Amino acid sequence: MSLSFSEHTAVVGGSFNPPHIGHLEAIAGVKANPNVARVVVVPSYGTPLKTVSTSFDQRAEMSRIAFSDCAEIDLIEGKEKIQYTWQLLSLLGQKYPKIAFVIGTDQFESLPRWSRFPDVLAMSDWIVLLRKPKKIADLKIGIEALVSKRILTPTTDELEFQISGSKRILRFVETTASEISSTEIREKFALAKKDETQRYLPRGVFEYIERNQLYGT
Repeated sequence: MSLSFSEHTAVVGGSFNPPHIGHLEAIAGVKANPNVARVVVVPSYGTPLKTVSTSFDQRAEMSRIAFSDCAEIDLIEGKEKIQYTWQLLSLLGQKYPKIAFVIGTDQFESLPRWSRFPDVLAMSDWIVLLRKPKKIADLKIGIEALVSKRILTPTTDELEFQISGSKRILRFVETTASEISSTEIREKFALAKKDETQRYLPRGVFEYIERNQLYGT
């Protein structure tokens, strides 16, 4: 039987540089499947795996504008100057009894590069969002590598894996969210193609970017 997430807090972390409709679609998807109790958005302070040019305060404000109607916003990373996921999960575990950390397929494929991997996996349950057109078959090589190293253990549900050495679960969730890239949005702004970005951004976020002259506007 698949794990019920009905009492879980889904933690959606990210640089949100900027937040876009793909993020909103992903949050809506997690609420519907696997039907979590609540969603908490956590803007990242920084990460060793990604360079972030926009300030934490600016990204936090854009996150408030984008997500306040559909999720709680937690600015713990800025307060605690967190850089690693294991640090974040350690602190959030004191606030929420059941956590499901939400990542995308790119993050799933980069897991072996994360600090304290694979031990970090045992700190929460995990939801890996498959944004269209991604399917679980596209991640076959990465999944098989983790299974062969006994980091993940298959279950009777092809979308669900037990995290070895714990009772934690990693579940792949198919959503209707599109593969929209914050990087591509920033590049279009830099190339003075801001009109092309409007359909990818919540109106308030677009206006904030223009008002504060972010991304070369």
